[in-house]
Amino acid sequence: MMRRPAVALLIGLLAALLVGAIGYFLLVGPKKAQVDKTQKEIESVENQITEQKNTFKQLSDIKNRSAEFEAKLASLQAMIPQQPELPSLIRNLQTAADPVTGAGLPWLSFTPADVTAGTGGVASYDFGMKVGGFYSEVVDLIYRMERMERAIVVKTVTMTPTTSILDNTYSPNLGLVTCDIAAKTFTFASPAGTTVTPTPAPQTTPSTSTPTTPTSPTG
Repeated sequence: MMRRPAVALLIGLLAALLVGAIGYFLLVGPKKAQVDKTQKEIESVENQITEQKNTFKQLSDIKNRSAEFEAKLASLQAMIPQQPELPSLIRNLQTAADPVTGAGLPWLSFTPADVTAGTGGVASYDFGMKVGGFYSEVVDLIYRMERMERAIVVKTVTMTPTTSILDNTYSPNLGLVTCDIAAKTFTFASPAGTTVTPTPAPQTTPSTSTPTTPTSPTG
């Protein structure tokens, strides 16, 4: 038979454990749950702050490189314009073929074709041009065309020996040629069934359109 002091001690221990358990569930448990909740909220805020910092850094990088992006955009727009911009194309080709500052070729004719739908939203249109002069000048013009800021693809080049350019007659020993060039360029504009009206070739006077080297008329 257990003695009364032992029984009292056991009861006291059980009571202490019970009080401790009740105290934990009533006091410590809720506080711990609140601490866990607060910790999760802190982690969430820290994650948001990190995301905000990353976003700010990206925006700062974009802002700092805005001039670079604008330059690239301008280059792309010059390469493939939003509209066909036929007048600017003609001016660029005139500059490339100019008898004084360009390849040195008289410009004889220029004929654009219809705008044709392509892939990826990029349309194209063919054009043909005819020039006259020396073989080396024709090669120079094609070189200039393929390296223009605007994207141009030279498709075919047909040369024919000639002794007459812009109603002027020259010796066959000079090796002059007329050259038909077929090429195409590009635009983001939609064809929409619109036909581009052929543009008359720019006229040059004989005094400024003759070949750059001395020539000898026949006869």
